[in-house]
Amino acid sequence: MARKKTAVKAPRKSDVIREIMKEKPKASVKEIRAALDARGVKASDALISKLKYSRGRKTARKRGRRGRAPSANGHSQHGSKATAIRNMFHEMGVNARARDIVAALAGQGITVSAAQVSTLRKSAPRRGRPSGRGVADSVSLSQLIAAKHLAEQLGGIEAAQRALETLAKLTG
Repeated sequence: MARKKTAVKAPRKSDVIREIMKEKPKASVKEIRAALDARGVKASDALISKLKYSRGRKTARKRGRRGRAPSANGHSQHGSKATAIRNMFHEMGVNARARDIVAALAGQGITVSAAQVSTLRKSAPRRGRPSGRGVADSVSLSQLIAAKHLAEQLGGIEAAQRALETLAKLTG
């Protein structure tokens, strides 16, 4: 059986644009468009701009983990500044003064501002206050099983609800 001959593929528009940009690195979008027209290739200004300004260049500076530059003080291997502040809250207490925490961290070589400490203090868990959303609504599996047994003993969920309402009136 004879094999089909493959058609000769024309170069992609983006490859032609990159080739022109290699020949003339300082060329403007209009100049690149003129060179494309001379070669008989039609491309939009948006494609040319995309290849010239964003996609065509490699970044000169490598970024660290999660797209951030490494910290200037060299403590990126020990964690973030926020983690260091939270650890100080654990050691000194949540109600410690911001300037005391800043001074303690400066002694460890970590530079933080009082504003950072205050911001993290607002989100720090405190005693006597619910620590998260839905704490009052959370029910364990064993509690659900006990509630099911109670409802079965009382003759259904409605009967159990009435019994609990009456109990709440008596104890409340």
